Amino acid sequence: MAKIQNISEIHPTLGFTEFDIVEKYRKSFKESELGRLHSVFPFAGIAAGVGLWQQRSGRRSCFTPSAKIALMVLKAYTGFSVFRDIY
Repeated sequence: MAKIQNISEIHPTLGFTEFDIVEKYRKSFKESELGRLHSVFPFAGIAAGVGLWQQRSGRRSCFTPSAKIALMVLKAYTGFSVFRDIY
């Protein structure tokens, strides 16, 4: 993850067209229905209200508390579930 974050920090200084595609994607996401839904939810506030926090000990989580809430909203929005009945 750190390498991706470092590249994303310097991408405005690079002259590659791939980064133009990323910017176009971000802009189109903000204009989409899901992007508008994302902008309405206060994910950090919900995570704090529910009592989620960043763990200090043990295995490091892949997701921040606000990302966990966002994934729950995405799951409800799409209707997808990892634990769906396959019968």
